[in-house]
Amino acid sequence: MPGTDNSLSSVMPRQAGFDWPKGAFDGVIAARAFAFLADLVVLLVITFAFSLVFLVLGILTFGLLWPGAALGWLIALGYFTLFVGGPASATPGMRWQGIELRTWDGYRPSYVQAALQAVIFYFSVAIGTVLILLVPFFNRRRRFLHDYLCGTVVIRTDSHL
Repeated sequence: MPGTDNSLSSVMPRQAGFDWPKGAFDGVIAARAFAFLADLVVLLVITFAFSLVFLVLGILTFGLLWPGAALGWLIALGYFTLFVGGPASATPGMRWQGIELRTWDGYRPSYVQAALQAVIFYFSVAIGTVLILLVPFFNRRRRFLHDYLCGTVVIRTDSHL
């Protein structure tokens, strides 16, 4: 395969009617659910550790370095952006489940698109959880609402090997 990153973008040219490999979307809904839970556990541990550090710093600085309510959101945004925008296009939970995020035409997402994906995901889940959970059952690529809004799709990692 041309390129060194073993990605669909290195094999297939950008085109409007991108043809995904057979099996690219098999089991993606369940894999995304388990990946989300795994990433949630990791985020809780990281957030707890940061909260302890900022608690001590807040006490030592008489409240000047107290973590705001945004600490958890910023950690989640950074976590998702760095991992999904990186070379693996997947968080640790997604890698554990064998899935990765791609643009609708097969490219790996940029850091900006990964951040946008995270923001829209959290915003849309806060507003319409039921809608978010039902959308992938009614489309062949198993895309959630935030995938449509960001121009992304989640595929099996091994579907392009």
